[in-house]
Amino acid sequence: MAQAEGGRMNQPSPTAASLPALLDASSRPIYAVDARRSIVYANAALAEWLGLAPAQIVGRKVEYHSEATTESGRTRDAAGPLTDLCPPPQALAGASCQGAVGCVARDGRLVHRRAEFVPLNAPPPVAAADNGAGQCGVLVVLASVDMSPDELSTELSAEPTADELHRTIRRFRRSQAAEYGVEQLLGVSPAMQKVRAQIAAAAACRASVLVRGRRGSGRGHVARAIHYHAGESAGRLLPLDCAVVNEESLRRTVESARGATPKALATLLLEDVEALAPSLQTLLLSELTGLPTSVRLIATMGQEPPVRPRDDDASDGRDAVEPRLLAALSTITIDIPPLVERTEDLPLLAQFFLEQANRGSARQVGSVRPDALDLLALHPWPGELDELRSVIAVAHAACRSHEITPADLPAVVHHAAKAAAMPRRTLEPIQLDDLLARIEREIVVQALSQAGHNKSAAAELLGMTRQRLYRRLVQLGLAKEGETQ
Repeated sequence: MAQAEGGRMNQPSPTAASLPALLDASSRPIYAVDARRSIVYANAALAEWLGLAPAQIVGRKVEYHSEATTESGRTRDAAGPLTDLCPPPQALAGASCQGAVGCVARDGRLVHRRAEFVPLNAPPPVAAADNGAGQCGVLVVLASVDMSPDELSTELSAEPTADELHRTIRRFRRSQAAEYGVEQLLGVSPAMQKVRAQIAAAAACRASVLVRGRRGSGRGHVARAIHYHAGESAGRLLPLDCAVVNEESLRRTVESARGATPKALATLLLEDVEALAPSLQTLLLSELTGLPTSVRLIATMGQEPPVRPRDDDASDGRDAVEPRLLAALSTITIDIPPLVERTEDLPLLAQFFLEQANRGSARQVGSVRPDALDLLALHPWPGELDELRSVIAVAHAACRSHEITPADLPAVVHHAAKAAAMPRRTLEPIQLDDLLARIEREIVVQALSQAGHNKSAAAELLGMTRQRLYRRLVQLGLAKEGETQ
């Protein structure tokens, strides 16, 4: 064994030897995450805050997303990732920063504490990002007290940080998802607040509900959330895809619904009801009249589809709804607003889908840069939330840093931005009377020229009488009142 000068053995530094003891004795929760996003150290204060034994913490992975890792959304007894403890990706990339982490308390509440994230070493070159390279270890020091309800209830700032968005999504998922089970309800716009209130009202009664929205807006998910809101007492859900249903399957599904009783409720879900053929709409309307009150009707359709006249029996009348059927299905109508009309929800939705992409991936991306969000706001989003989810997934796969930049976005987003930047052609109004007068004047002048200015011959060419031609010449300013030649 090597010896130091004077024959004494090399001894550990007293400061280094006492560091773990100092961290263990701290009243502030402290933990460390290595470059592979595994917890390698947790002090007693963290174990107390989480309500877990240290052995249940050390070795666990952390991931930067807001998905629940168990059915109940709690990770207390699970071996999966402790998502609420993950440092933001910019900290894993080597940048000191501040933010907040959370945990589910023993009483089921989601609590947060402010945290300081201190990189422990410089990250290696980003040469193999898919294998977790390009990240470094992080020491996380939490505040000694939980954030107050006032701090947590603060509205998003005008330019929210990734930490604000992440924390808002995390709170929303646990407070709303358990009640509604609808991820697409995420949003701070007045339109989405109205939708959430309507869903709560619809879920509290057994009235028929019509959910309208563009394809990809989550209308089917909303319909199912209304049904499942009642839990086990909701009864059976009988979905019927009106785009492919035939007479036999329609009769069979409705007959199955007839077996519902007050103690065994059922919901008949008619998806894309406007796609139902006219003959089947008539059949469905007659079948619905005999259903017991224990059967609830929920239907989905596109926004503002045409209403088919009652006497229209044409076989090609799809995408229109018979008025009596529409009335039977729409005691409550919920309109899901198009994404392009609620761009204030884009930062939250983009962050939400980004954190979905983080789950189970070695690449952990923390935010969407403001200039990239500006490009997203210029896109028309014909595919609604489904398209936004796809765009963020593509950007996540292309990203090579801790945040998505404009360069990571797919070409379709850039095309929309270029189109929006092009000047719009302004259509000038057409004064029809003036235009017709100019055309008539040109024709009369041409006829006079061909007739050698002989008004009788010109009138014959124009197919009118000499007297009428005189009147038009005066009206068009080609002759003065009283002229005969």
